[in-house]
Amino acid sequence: MPENTILSVRNIVKTYPGVIAINHFSMDVREGEVHALIGENGAGKSTLIKTLSGAITPDEGTVCVCGKEFASMTPKLAKEQGIEVIYQEFTLVPGISAAENVFLGEKTKPGLFVDIKEREKRARELFERLNVDIDVSKPVKNLSPAHQQLVEIAKAVSKQVKILIMDEPTAPLTVSEVETLFRIIKDLKSQGVTVIYISHRLEELFEIADRVTVMRDGC
Repeated sequence: MPENTILSVRNIVKTYPGVIAINHFSMDVREGEVHALIGENGAGKSTLIKTLSGAITPDEGTVCVCGKEFASMTPKLAKEQGIEVIYQEFTLVPGISAAENVFLGEKTKPGLFVDIKEREKRARELFERLNVDIDVSKPVKNLSPAHQQLVEIAKAVSKQVKILIMDEPTAPLTVSEVETLFRIIKDLKSQGVTVIYISHRLEELFEIADRVTVMRDGC
C-alpha cells in the first residue's frame, strides 16, 4: 500500500438474497486526490458508498482509514474518521435556513439556546472559503439545486472532512454551475481533502479526476 494512501478497501463482500452486490472488491485512494468511481447501474457503487459511510455492514473484508483498520463502519465512526457523503438526494431540512442546515445537530456555542447569528456568521465564513455567495439566512427550499448542493458541501467542510464522497454531483446542475462545482472540488483538493467522485458522465473524468476505478458486477 503506497505511503500516501488515506483509504484502503480490502476484499469487501456484500450479498443479498440471490445477489452478490460487492464481490471481493479492493481499492486504494490517495490523500488529496480526486478519485473517480464509475460503472453502470447495479455495478455496486451505491453499496460501496454505504459501506464506507456505515449505512451497511459488509459480510467480509476491511476498511482502512488513515492507517486504522475496521471490519465495518458505523455512521458515527465514519464521521469520526472524516468521511462525509453527499448523495444525489440531499439530506437538508427544507424549512430552515442554509446556516442552520450547515450546523444541524452541532453545538456551535456553549449554552442552552442556539445562537442563530453565530451560526450565520460561521456559515458565511465557510461559504467565503468556498468562494461562493449564498444568503445563509434563506430557507434552503428557496435555494436552487446548485446552492443546495453547496450547503451540503459547506456542511461537510464544517465537520473537518478528510474524505468527501460525491454521488453524481452534476446531475441537477447547469453547465456554469458544473464549472463552479469543479472549481470548488479543485480548491478542496488543494486544501488536502480527498474526493471520491461518482459519475456516469465520462467527459467529466478528464476534467476533474486524477485516477479512475471502474466497477462491474461488484468487482
